[in-house]
Formats: sequence, C-alpha cells, structure tokens
Amino acid sequence: MKRSEIIVGLDVGSSRIKAVVANVGDSETPEILGIGESRSVGIEAGVIVNMERAADSIREAIVKAEENTDVEIGAAAISLNGEHIKGIDSRGVIAVSGANGEIVASEVATVLEAARTLALPVGRSVVDVLPQEFFIDGQRGIRNPVGMSGVRLGSRVHIVTAEEQVIDNSIRAVRKAGLRESVITAKPVAAGLSSLSDDERELGVLLVNIGADTIGVALHHGGSIRYVGVVGWGASSITNDIAVGLRIPLAKAKLLKHRSGCAKMSMVENSVLEIPSVGGRPPRESSTHMLSAIIEPRIREILELALAEVRDTEYWGRTAAGVVLTGGGAKLRGVTDVAEDVFGLPTRVGLPERVSGLLDATADPSHAAVVGVVIAASRAPRRRRMRNDGALLGTVRRVRQWVDNLL
Repeated sequence: MKRSEIIVGLDVGSSRIKAVVANVGDSETPEILGIGESRSVGIEAGVIVNMERAADSIREAIVKAEENTDVEIGAAAISLNGEHIKGIDSRGVIAVSGANGEIVASEVATVLEAARTLALPVGRSVVDVLPQEFFIDGQRGIRNPVGMSGVRLGSRVHIVTAEEQVIDNSIRAVRKAGLRESVITAKPVAAGLSSLSDDERELGVLLVNIGADTIGVALHHGGSIRYVGVVGWGASSITNDIAVGLRIPLAKAKLLKHRSGCAKMSMVENSVLEIPSVGGRPPRESSTHMLSAIIEPRIREILELALAEVRDTEYWGRTAAGVVLTGGGAKLRGVTDVAEDVFGLPTRVGLPERVSGLLDATADPSHAAVVGVVIAASRAPRRRRMRNDGALLGTVRRVRQWVDNLL
C-alpha cells in the first residue's frame, strides 16, 4: 500500500512567517501542496519578544496554509533562529560489542549520543548533532561504519546549540497558536538542505542566509556541515539606512529597496527617482546612484560580518564550490557581485530544490529555510514526527457551516 504522510514546515522569521504543507510518500521526496504566509509580529532577530502577537502571526500563516491546501494542520516542524545559536565540535568513542566486532546501526546511534553528552554552559541545549566522520581503531575518514569491524568506534560531530529559554519560548508560541511541535532545525542548516547540491557539499561551500534581522552561515565540506553560526544583523538595516538617508517612512524605504535598489553602485545606470515625502509635503527627487550609494556599504558590512564568523574556522579556505546566498536579502539586485568581492569566491543565489509539487509557489530564496525544514522533518525518524491527520478541511467547513445555519 502506498504510504502518504502530511508534513508541515514552519519558518518563524523576523519579517515574514511561512508555513509549507507537503506530502511525503514512499519516495521520501516531499511534494509541496501549498504555502501560507503572514507578516511577522512579536519576533525580533529570530527571538520571540511578544508571545501573544507571535502566536497570532503563526496562527495566521497556518490558517492561510490550510485554506490553500484543504489540509487540517495539527503539528509543524519549526526552524530556530537567532544570534544565540552556536556550533561546536565534539567527539564520542565507544567499545564495539557486536559479534566478530561488526558494527551495527544501534552502535552508530550510541557513539553519536556519546558525542552529544558534552558539558554545556548552564541554560544551553543541543538542537542538532551533525555527523562529520567516524573512525574505527586507527582508521579515520569513515562516512558510514555499519558493516565494518573493529574494537573501538569513534565519531566526530558538529553540535548546534541554543539557549534553552529561546527554544522554550518558540515552542510555547507554536503551541499557543494551536499546534504541536515536531522536529526543530537551525535555520542555516535548513536553508542548506533545500538549496545546496551534493557536489557543492562535497567540494566545500558556504551557505549564507540573509534574513531581516540575522545572517546565518553553514560551512559544508566533504558532504558534512563543519560550522554553523548566526550573526545578529540583517537586511532590515539596509531599509533603515534608506529611510534615514532619504528621510522617508520605513514602509516606503522597503518598497524603494525592492523596486529600484541595487547592491553595487557600479552596476547602476543613473536615473531620477521620485521620493515620497511625509507630512503632506510634495515628492522630492533623488537618483538610483544615491540609493545604491546608501545600500552598498551596508550590504558589504553585513557580508563581512558573515565572513568574520567563518574566517577562523578549520575549513574556511576549503570552499571550492564558493558561496550560496539564501533568505530575503539574497533577492537584492547585485548582491552576488558584492558577495564575490567580499568572499573572493564565486557566488550564486540558492532556490529551494529536492522537492516536487508546486515548485512555483516556493521558487524564491526566502523560502529556502522553510522548505529545508520540511526536508529535515521528512528525513527524521518517524517516531520523532507528529503527524497531521490530513483531513480535508472542505468537509470540516461544511459541517461548521451546517451547525451555524442551525443556530
């Protein structure tokens, strides 16, 4: 019998909240059924600052996703973001106890758990354990030790940690919105799951997710994640600079950035821009050169902060595949050119892949993380998932309407 399971990914961003509904069948490739979005309120720099408003924003995105897919949503896998997210390396070693020294899957799980049990500062918790390599006795660089033999099995992993209070508040907001939480994935990890190719992961690539208030990085090499980090600075600072520099409201500055902004001044063909004024004053004139002159220094600074986050890591410099940009900030015209200047590496914009279905609905770098959350949930052990019942809302709505008519 063909298996079908509904998985919902939830990306709680500082600017927008996105919910993606997918069906996972026997192929384990998520089929996108639809998406719901809402404006993010009560969240700053990836952290809940107003529980009621954040829950309302999550609920609004979920309701829109339900309406667009006719699926009743009860649980969601969620992304975790914020400057509090830190990655650290760890190791674990166990004695092989199987017959003839043969390593089985349960021993791999045990050695990963051994690497997980490191002493963390008070108030921090493990979000994810990302295997890098295994070693058996004196042999290193093993990717899958199952079926091999030895006396001692070791693991090298990268552990993603976060503040327990932030995790708890994120879960509380999701539950307050009427959902159960399932898999939790750090946002830079999730964005890479959907937008990076296997070849890029193998050769070495830096994933840079440019959000509204944060910029997340995930450094890949040899098919594994070698470093994860988040910087508390993002694309909204560009909007703020435009608002101050041109003396216009933030909403107008954001619109101007999307419509006419360019990250690199040398790419701009200068033309006149009509700038809206405030307080009933008539519009003023500026230029595309002036707008770009405001944008370029800030986006360059943001990318330099991302570079500073990874520059001193062991695997920086082993990024033959270059840089991949995701997040809403990756949509800014000319941003790849500035990134190539900053990182000294070829750069592209990453779109969500590794899924099927309504690809047009998610073909946007700002959707890379939420699609990645769905992929992470589809790969998680089934015991960690909380299932949605997949009931069609059409029937539910008809029953509700019938009851309302009776009243």
